[in-house]
Amino acid sequence: MIAQTLVVLIWILINVLGYTSFDIYPFILLNLAFSTQAAYAAPLILLAQTRQADRDKAHALADAEHREELHRVSEERLALAAKQMVLIVELLEQNTQLTETVKSLTERVETLTLEVHKA
Repeated sequence: MIAQTLVVLIWILINVLGYTSFDIYPFILLNLAFSTQAAYAAPLILLAQTRQADRDKAHALADAEHREELHRVSEERLALAAKQMVLIVELLEQNTQLTETVKSLTERVETLTLEVHKA
């Protein structure tokens, strides 16, 4: 970019100061060179923008898939946690029933022990 600016400045100085007169003011040849450069640069810029848009789209799709996967895994974990909670509740109920059975059997053993000692 600096080199191009220097070439343009030298081009203008050479023609303005009269060292040559091949492109006098309004610098039509220089203008033609800029137009040619723009004609080559524009498609390249559009191509780069298209490629960047494709990359952005691919990244957006990958992000969406990743979010969907995270959501699916989260749902699976919630379902598993719910199943485990049901199992824990069932185990607590069984534990309560066993505790009550042990208590009743302990009371029965105490009663029988007292009857044996009285007899």
